[in-house]
Amino acid sequence: MERCYVALDIETTGTEPGKDEIIEVAAIRFRGREVLGNWHSLVKPAGPIPEAIVRLTGITPADVERAPFFHTILPDLARFLGSDPIVGHSIAFDRAFLEAQGLQLANAFVDTYELSTLLLPELPDRSLSTVAAALGIPYPEQHRALPDAQVAMQVFLAFWERILGLEREILEEIDHLSAHSNWPLGKLFREALEEVERAAPVLRAPPSPLAKQLVAPEKRPPALEETEDEEPLDVESLARLLEPGGLFARAFPHYEYRPQQVEMLRAVARTFNEGGQLVVEAGTGTGKSMAYLIPAVALAVKRGRPVVISTNTINLQDQLFHKDIPDLKRVLLQAEPDEAQWKALAGFRAALLKGRNNYLCLRRWDLLRRGSSLTPEAVSTLVKTLLWLPHTQTGDRAELALTGKEHAVWNDIASLPGSCQGPECRYYRENRCFFFRARWRAEAAHIVIANHSLLLSDVATENRVLPPYRVLVIDEAHNLEAVATDQLGFHVTAEEFQAHLDAISQPFSGDREEGLLAIVPLLFHKKGVPETVRQALEALRREVRDAVAAARTSGSAFFAALQEFVDLHREEIGGSDAYDRQLRITSAVRVQPDWSDIECAWEPVAEELTRIADRLERIYQICSDLVQEDKDEEKDVLQEILLLGGRTLEILQQVTHIVSEAKRNGIYWINIEAQTGTIGLHAAPLHVGELLQQGLYRNKDAIVLTSATLSTEGNTVFLRERLNLPEAEEMLLDSPFDYARAALLLIPEDMPDPRDPQYGRALARILIETCRASEGRMLVLFTSHYALRQTYVAIRRALEREQIAVLGQGIDGSRHVLLEKFRRNPRSVLLGTSSFWEGIDVVGDALSVLVIAKLPFSVPTDPVFAARCELVEDSFYRYAVPQAVLRLKQGFGRLIRSQTDRGVVLLLDGRMLSRKYGAMFLRSLPRCTMRRLHLSSIPEAVREWLRR
Repeated sequence: MERCYVALDIETTGTEPGKDEIIEVAAIRFRGREVLGNWHSLVKPAGPIPEAIVRLTGITPADVERAPFFHTILPDLARFLGSDPIVGHSIAFDRAFLEAQGLQLANAFVDTYELSTLLLPELPDRSLSTVAAALGIPYPEQHRALPDAQVAMQVFLAFWERILGLEREILEEIDHLSAHSNWPLGKLFREALEEVERAAPVLRAPPSPLAKQLVAPEKRPPALEETEDEEPLDVESLARLLEPGGLFARAFPHYEYRPQQVEMLRAVARTFNEGGQLVVEAGTGTGKSMAYLIPAVALAVKRGRPVVISTNTINLQDQLFHKDIPDLKRVLLQAEPDEAQWKALAGFRAALLKGRNNYLCLRRWDLLRRGSSLTPEAVSTLVKTLLWLPHTQTGDRAELALTGKEHAVWNDIASLPGSCQGPECRYYRENRCFFFRARWRAEAAHIVIANHSLLLSDVATENRVLPPYRVLVIDEAHNLEAVATDQLGFHVTAEEFQAHLDAISQPFSGDREEGLLAIVPLLFHKKGVPETVRQALEALRREVRDAVAAARTSGSAFFAALQEFVDLHREEIGGSDAYDRQLRITSAVRVQPDWSDIECAWEPVAEELTRIADRLERIYQICSDLVQEDKDEEKDVLQEILLLGGRTLEILQQVTHIVSEAKRNGIYWINIEAQTGTIGLHAAPLHVGELLQQGLYRNKDAIVLTSATLSTEGNTVFLRERLNLPEAEEMLLDSPFDYARAALLLIPEDMPDPRDPQYGRALARILIETCRASEGRMLVLFTSHYALRQTYVAIRRALEREQIAVLGQGIDGSRHVLLEKFRRNPRSVLLGTSSFWEGIDVVGDALSVLVIAKLPFSVPTDPVFAARCELVEDSFYRYAVPQAVLRLKQGFGRLIRSQTDRGVVLLLDGRMLSRKYGAMFLRSLPRCTMRRLHLSSIPEAVREWLRR
């Protein structure tokens, strides 16, 4: 390394530049392993240092009392930094604070956080301490500027060594990708390439299609073959596997026999034998995964036909595939010689299959990397995939660390139905296609682990996604209606509309352009194409470009008209600016005089989209005859024409339906996001049950739906009505946990109604007092981000004085990072909204108090909720309350996750006692110990219960 770099770190009083202040700065100049100089200073802030910052850094008000103000050290710091590149972890944070306090920097910046996303994509979180630990670099206990700058330098140097160790062809490709982009890390990789070239100079080869070199072909497994064995499963034999003295008891030293699990297994096996539909509510701790996996494996092996298991969350999908299925195989392999039937089952095959947009398409990836002008986000995404390709077996985006706008770039390289050439694609023919590899593994598997989105995609594409199957298990079935609503619907925002047009044609500089039209000439600017054909195609290309420009202008006017319409009807929408504004488009809305302005604004957009789709179709038809069989690049361009033309038609047809031709079974609305102001049009099916009946249930021999929360008031009628399963058999299994001993439910008698102006103050006060009593270990569930943020501000300072950390969803990190912080630090309280009500598992003392701030009713103005309420007589008690009961049960289930867990549930909604529907909620919860008491008595009740 010939160049000098400067590692930089600062400590601040908070996270908002311009509002919070710098209290410490440190910098280290270095060249390779040689340190050339250090610079360090404490800084006196104008305001106080929060208690949490004192605990984090150890910097006290006394330490900075005699320190200089920042403006006095600025010239000296600027001289030390000079013009060398500045290295830091999440360096944009440091840069923003320095600039907010008057230090404007023209230096290049190298972010070790971003380097970690390239070189350590597998990390669960990317704090400096986690990255350092992954590289074997010691991290100091105290969070101070100079030690952190030293660690950042060591992390940078470790990454530099890894970059130098990359294949030369990889470095050359990265240099080629970043050559015409202002990607921040481009110069660093260029420097590495130059160092490699100096060490071993050779002639530099031009960029080549790397995908074939990076991804080895994979042998296609033989498809599953049906047997002629139609004998029913031996239900009792399967049940004995889980009973005392059975294979599971012999395999696991601390195995616990659960009669509910065996009862569920028997019911599932009978359903597989006899056919039909079974709905099973299995309380937390039942072990429902094994209860359906065992008969599913037995049936699939016996028949030679796959069983599909669908989950809602990635967590459960991964648990089934990476834990439960290997456990089952291990147990079956331990069978005794006289239990040969179990050893035979152990050879079953399982496959994990996700929606196809989760898989990288090598053809589209290669097409994007050949682009002449790439955005920094496109370069960083291509580099991440380039470094990942030699190591991935799956091509699954979940293995990458994509951030920000890189998620949008992924859509340009993902496998999509309209972009797929299937057997015509060279990567398919060579067994390198990630999506079809996953599909082939699924076709060879006895058990296919899918998710609800993929299941519904299979319905939408008339069963062209999953391999043919006749037996289905739906876990987390309480989410099926919501996923079906989303998956079988449509939406487009103003930004998505413009991005689609940009993908077709976007002015770049001068006469140059980006997008599809920039590469279409590849098809006809070649020898042998008649001049008349070339001229015709060039004319069509100009027409598309002009139509895209016109659609861009008229599209902006259309979305502006939608915005104005929503503003005019603000009183009808109600609510506050803290929430998304949603206006349902009903027949009553369409007959209003000002709706005609929307229709008029859409007409020119529709005309241009029609013109774009028509001209792209004509280009496709003419070029189809020009493409040579051995020219893969030309086929790629042809496929993109088809894809973008199809998407253009979809937008045209769907928005036309929303604006003027509403379907009978449709819900339509305009949505404006509170945080971003993004405006979009949405459509969803009114009845998903009918669609599920036609597309999902109709040709299945047996379907099992299960979850820990399917019943309301002792039956599953509500859920079966919503999912159109009136004849399904029902089974309700209590949790094996002793809730009376494990869980205390506290309901305050004097808690204000959530609509009372005093509610927020009472909520903050009881949270502070209860958290002191429990010494943290508390999860608080909210129904809105706005209420969460208000409470966060109200309780943070008081609890931090007690050395209890307050963690807020959307404030202090991602869901995964927040959960890890919460598990590691018992003196913390975690505030979460919708995604924390289910799918999280915090076992043991880390979570001892669960607070439900408000009953989880849907927002009455939510378009889908309002439309479906109109279909139900007495909709509040027959639709709104049962829906909220199921959500409350999900939230309640976060507390007791094992036989040894104990804790308190605090329900802080005054309506539990003041409204008659409160009893419906209580009757649906597990039979725990319950007390009604005054707010003032709650902290002591919590303290006493947790001490037992």
